[in-house]
Amino acid sequence: MKAYRESIDYMYSSNPRVITDYAEFAKVPEPMAKRVRDEFFPKSLVNPDQIHGLDSLLPEAVNLKFIAGLRKSKPPN
Repeated sequence: MKAYRESIDYMYSSNPRVITDYAEFAKVPEPMAKRVRDEFFPKSLVNPDQIHGLDSLLPEAVNLKFIAGLRKSKPPN
């Protein structure tokens, strides 16, 4: 996880080489790489320490048969 966090910190740093590296990796022009990073993958979205959206993703995963149906947990005795 440390390496992942370091990669994320690098990709969202002010280092001018970041967009060039990302564009080369994704095989897209630099303006597109910057737009994709900034508009579609904001740093808060790729934060490994927070999970968002499970309330909408889990029912969809069940509907698409990616996971078995959800069971309601029993309260402790």
